[in-house]
Parts: sequence; C-alpha cells; structure tokens
Amino acid sequence: MSNEIMRYLPEEVPDHLFTQNRLNRMGLATTGEHVAYVSYPEQKREYKLFDINNTRKRQKQKGFSLVVKDLTVEQILEERKHELEIRRRQFG
Repeated sequence: MSNEIMRYLPEEVPDHLFTQNRLNRMGLATTGEHVAYVSYPEQKREYKLFDINNTRKRQKQKGFSLVVKDLTVEQILEERKHELEIRRRQFG
C-alpha cells in the first residue's frame, strides 16, 4: 500500500471529499485524518480534503455566528460546481 496522498485539481475532486471549511458549513466535524489535498496552482495553495463518511454532526453551540452551518451536501456540491465554472472562465 502506498503512503502517497492524492492531490486533486479543483475540477477533479470527488463528490465525497470536502475541505474542513465546507464540512463546518454543513455542521459536520471530521472524525479522521485528511485523505487527500486539493491544489490551486494559480494561488500556490493546497487544502486538506476529508471524507464525508468520516464525520459526525457537530453539537449545537449556543451563541450567534454569521456562518451558515446547516447547508446540505447538495448545496455545497452546487457551490463547488459554480466555483469551477468561474475558474474555467478565468483560466480558460
């Protein structure tokens, strides 16, 4: 078994992998280590990707937050699709 961790371009990321930020916005917490990276070469950045199957629902926090924390997987995937369209226009 290879220890080499997968690296994806944004348009290649499988639908079951999400960044920590996106999982937070779905109200999910990771229960395992990251399984891959998404690379944005034009920004020279990489973000860890986590498998949605290795998550749990977060405890509801008291208090106020401006961050929406109850998005569905479908909403996040729709967001991702929209971002890829913008990216395609910007970088040909």
